[in-house]
Amino acid sequence: MQNSKVLVPEHVSKPESDDGERTVYIDHDAERSYVRKVDWFLLPLLCTSNLANAKTDGLEEDLKFPGNGYSLMIILFYIPFGLCDLPWNLLIKRFSGRIMLSFMTVVWGILSLCQCAATNFGSLLAIRIILGVFEAGFFAGATFYFTLFYTRGEMGLRLSILQTFAVLASAFSGLISYGVFRIDHPSVQGWQWLFIIEGSMTFLTGIIGFFWLPAGPQNAWFLNQRERAAANARLLRDNSVDVETALNLKECFRTWRNWKFPVWCIITLTYPVAYATAMNFFPLIVGRLGFSVVKTNLWTVAPNLVGAVVLLCVATSSDYFRERAFHIVFSLALSLIGMLILAALNVTQHKGVAYFACFLMAAGSYIPSCLVHAWHNNNNIHENSRASNTGLFVGLGNLAGVLSAATFRTEYAPKYIPTLVATCCCNVVCIAGVLWMGLWMRSENKRRDREQGVRLRGHEAFTRAEHLRRHSLNHEEPRSGYTSRHMMRHAKRDEEAGGPGLGILETRKRTRRAPNGTIVTKPAKRQARKAISNRHTRSVSHTSFEIASEGNAGLIESHDYPHGAPVSPPSSAHLEGHDQHSDIGISDEDALLAPMMPGGPYEPYVEPIPGQFDAADGSWGTSPFGDMFTADTAMDFNMPFAVTHNYNWLFDVSCLDDAFVDLDWPLEPISPNQDSIASFPGEERDATREMDSGELVELCSPDLDFNLDPSSILLEAATLIDKGLYPDASTSSSTSHQQADQTASEYPEMEWMTGHPQLDTPSRPRLPQVTDEARSSVLALISNAKDVSGASPLLSLEALQGYCDLFFSRFNVAHPLIHQGTFNPNQAEPVFLAAVLCLGATYSSREAHQIAVGIHDSLRNQLFCHPDFSPQPDLWVLQAMLLIDCFGKMRAGPKQRDRAQLFHCVLIKMIRRSNCCVIQTPTIRSRPKDLEHAWAEAMDLEQRKRLAMHCFMWDTQHAVLFSQSLCMSAFEMRFPLPCEASTWEASTPEQWLQCAIKEPDHPFLSALKGYIAPHAVHRPRHLNPLAHIFLLHGLMSLSSDLRRRDQTTIRSETPELAGAWKHRIGRSYDLWKIDFDADCMAMKLGQAENPRRFTGIKMAAHMLYRSAHITLNVEILDLQICAGTPHILGRAVTQNDIERSRRIIPQWLQDESGMALKAAKHASFILQDAVMSLDDWDDADAFHFPWCLYLATLTCWAFHLPKEGHNAPTQCPQSNEQAKTEMSLLIVAMTTCSSLDELASLAGKYSTKGLMKVMAQKLATVRWTVVHDAMKVLFRLVGL
Repeated sequence: MQNSKVLVPEHVSKPESDDGERTVYIDHDAERSYVRKVDWFLLPLLCTSNLANAKTDGLEEDLKFPGNGYSLMIILFYIPFGLCDLPWNLLIKRFSGRIMLSFMTVVWGILSLCQCAATNFGSLLAIRIILGVFEAGFFAGATFYFTLFYTRGEMGLRLSILQTFAVLASAFSGLISYGVFRIDHPSVQGWQWLFIIEGSMTFLTGIIGFFWLPAGPQNAWFLNQRERAAANARLLRDNSVDVETALNLKECFRTWRNWKFPVWCIITLTYPVAYATAMNFFPLIVGRLGFSVVKTNLWTVAPNLVGAVVLLCVATSSDYFRERAFHIVFSLALSLIGMLILAALNVTQHKGVAYFACFLMAAGSYIPSCLVHAWHNNNNIHENSRASNTGLFVGLGNLAGVLSAATFRTEYAPKYIPTLVATCCCNVVCIAGVLWMGLWMRSENKRRDREQGVRLRGHEAFTRAEHLRRHSLNHEEPRSGYTSRHMMRHAKRDEEAGGPGLGILETRKRTRRAPNGTIVTKPAKRQARKAISNRHTRSVSHTSFEIASEGNAGLIESHDYPHGAPVSPPSSAHLEGHDQHSDIGISDEDALLAPMMPGGPYEPYVEPIPGQFDAADGSWGTSPFGDMFTADTAMDFNMPFAVTHNYNWLFDVSCLDDAFVDLDWPLEPISPNQDSIASFPGEERDATREMDSGELVELCSPDLDFNLDPSSILLEAATLIDKGLYPDASTSSSTSHQQADQTASEYPEMEWMTGHPQLDTPSRPRLPQVTDEARSSVLALISNAKDVSGASPLLSLEALQGYCDLFFSRFNVAHPLIHQGTFNPNQAEPVFLAAVLCLGATYSSREAHQIAVGIHDSLRNQLFCHPDFSPQPDLWVLQAMLLIDCFGKMRAGPKQRDRAQLFHCVLIKMIRRSNCCVIQTPTIRSRPKDLEHAWAEAMDLEQRKRLAMHCFMWDTQHAVLFSQSLCMSAFEMRFPLPCEASTWEASTPEQWLQCAIKEPDHPFLSALKGYIAPHAVHRPRHLNPLAHIFLLHGLMSLSSDLRRRDQTTIRSETPELAGAWKHRIGRSYDLWKIDFDADCMAMKLGQAENPRRFTGIKMAAHMLYRSAHITLNVEILDLQICAGTPHILGRAVTQNDIERSRRIIPQWLQDESGMALKAAKHASFILQDAVMSLDDWDDADAFHFPWCLYLATLTCWAFHLPKEGHNAPTQCPQSNEQAKTEMSLLIVAMTTCSSLDELASLAGKYSTKGLMKVMAQKLATVRWTVVHDAMKVLFRLVGL
């Protein structure tokens, strides 16, 4: 099996070859430089002092040890030495290795110095126990510390180097002792000099460590920026899914419930016994040979030197072959043989053989401590979990020293048979555990190879994605001629397969053995293509349901293609001249599309959205999609609402049934402590490769939390490529899109390692400066505003500048609507500037927020009276209207919200009359003649696009999260996705040109279709976060529209079809999250994003994704009414409303479809994310955050309503601490359920009053009247 060495494209590229080929490689120079520097600055560490030599030079006599006092002191030393490893490692994770390792070393040195002052056995024992506390965490902490710098294939050797220092210290301590013991001082004994020397060196090393050691690769003072980037890339590629994460206690203990955890505990508890026996008592064992004290110390040098050399050789071999198990077994066998020889022989009569046994014992006992801890860390991809597991396992190993010390008693001298027998038994148990774990990993890797389509050695085919992985290994160094031709063939195959890495690669093998034993000859290429064409022609004459039926399964399987898919996928199945219904394969049984088909039983009864039948609302035939949506002239011209023809195009019903083919498994696997929803039955997928069988573990596992670890989702998406589940590019995809995808990377499943282009942002432009002239124009505008005085210090020039800064640093970052680089406050219209300043003031003090509300009340009238306000206004008018609308809805009181709602439709009508919904940004291929003008024009078009986009997204949030009427349709957004952040945030025309010239356009509707029908079109890769969020709102808009169709359709004939669309929309949400988390991993690699901003983007999107799932599975109005809200958005709740909701909610809880379970699961993860991440980002920047928190709280409250026969808890937690504890228990219980059935067993069993109290207190800090009303509802439920 090949080594798991991966070649990954990144920012360093080679020159183009003679054939025009451009090959991208890892920055090997930066990686080599990084490793050299880390080796030089981190590895030289001082290791443990040597107690055994002190014993041999009169320590027992001077301090008057009792008979077994030495063994007792060692036993008591090992107890804190084993128990404190785990706490120290958690502290290292929390405060960094630089601080904690240096602190431990300093205290360790001080206590070592204190030992020389001991006057009796009791005082030395007390010092040794305290020393055990501080010395305990050093090896475990250093091991975890190394995992932050080294990859899995480097850990074995580096740990062995660390261990070699200890072995060499033990070896040469004999020589040092020989000289130290010769110091003739009347009041200081030889063993005291040892403690003074060792303690002083340790103390000085700790002091230096505070200034020398870095907290992590990104803080290393000896690395340059290029080496830091290489450090992150290599660690994420071959060690971890997260880098430099904060301490998360739940993540720390996530693997403790895994079945492999007890096996690791047994291994780590048994292997160190031989090490403790050799390390602590080796001089005494050699002393049995009959030598003096000085010679005993000298004779210990050679075995320890040999042990150090063997340790380095075996560790190097383990890293080179990427194998751990059998190397560990080899070392354990060596030490076992040595101990058996010592136990069987008479040492005094066979000194040579006994001394040789010491070599065997030394050679074998030192190795497992390095390889075992490298092994379990290699198979753990989470920093938090590695910290806790390493601390526990090293602690167990230290406790194992108790066994060695306990069996080394005075009465067992001189042969110490019980000590050797106990050590041999531990070695045998450890060998059995290591062999079992290693063989299981080999078997598991083979099983996963088979299940994931990886065919190795002698099989007919393997996936092209797997071939690209191997290809990257074979062509690390380009060879002229062959490499270029090979890469050209790859490009051709990519084009045929519909995308890089897709399809099944055929081998050159011409024959194969059929199941019946006969030899089958593979047909020639032309014959195969002809057979595929004939088979495709036959298949399109059937409906999509017939294609998926068992009787016709042969139509999609081929003996020539084991995976049922050729390299070149069939083209569109749509045939001209056929009947429309038969051609697209729709039958009345289609639960998703039947209500929307022309002429179907439901379409005549679809109710239009109120207020949208204005003949002047359209964009007058400027749609760039041609005949895609032009089924009816009036519908295309007016665009009143989404029509059936839109959905007919979107779902691409010609391949509807297999749109999610082979995806009938949870997109987020079911496992304990996992942030996933068991939405779909099916077989669990397992993409992990354990580190054995000559290969290191791949970074994905069934018991991993895919939601909390974005690269796990990424690798799950890469597995989709391996399985052929990523969508093929449709034949209608433009050539430019294909070229853009191919240019991005030659290796699709490795693209994420390149670093995300959106984060490669230039320096942001300076914040706009407000001048006295601009301030005067604003004050003149608001002079007649009620309760607003121009002399107020809140309206000084400094205050207005602060509001402007807050707008562009807070609001415009979360909602990039105004282009900062071209915005000039001094040239902006006063009413527009006032709208900007008002929104910025809402992020300032409460007083500033209050005065902004007063100014806002007069802005709308000022705007309507402006001369530029017209049915077809300028861009700034629409921007000002949107900002005023946003302020009224989400940053003010009930009066302002009601007004904003009234004028919301006016804003939408004006946007429709403009060209904002059909903007087509020109493709920049060369430097424009007037670069400044081109930049301004491009940003004007981008602002228009983003204006329509934000209006659509806020309208969708209003419809989905508040269950209100949807006023805009996703099908109106007929423009490309928003540009990258680097293009948007460019501060100069030159920077803009550099970013824009290589940026492809992706139509929003085509990308949206990729999530509804994944096999119909190719989804674009490497989208920026704003584009992802825009697509999520598109899916939410479809969900709201389809729900409205259910509510306004007569379902007397086929009522079972109502709600049938929910399953598909839910899976589209999950597919969206896979892509979003994949790009989040790329953002993490880019390291150009502010950590708080990155966390905010990710958390806000995840919050919206989960809230969309909640609203998909429950009517949120019923939740609010059942909870006792007196009014909803200004409409009073009647008694009839209350009675209806109180009937619906219990029915929802008992529904067999599991909607309540899915909603509760997503709600619990919203609460978990909020509780764990509130300090990491500014939640106020995401307007929907507090409302989503409220919906999640109500969902959990409803889920835990007491069942019949159970008494509801009535007492509210008295203190905040009690409430937080109760909330934590509830959230942990719900989020750690491994299945929906397990979650169902918790229903009604937990009190939610602590949760509601904490959340009500959180919502009380939000300046939003809607959230303020929500807070009152929660307090009433709590009883406060």
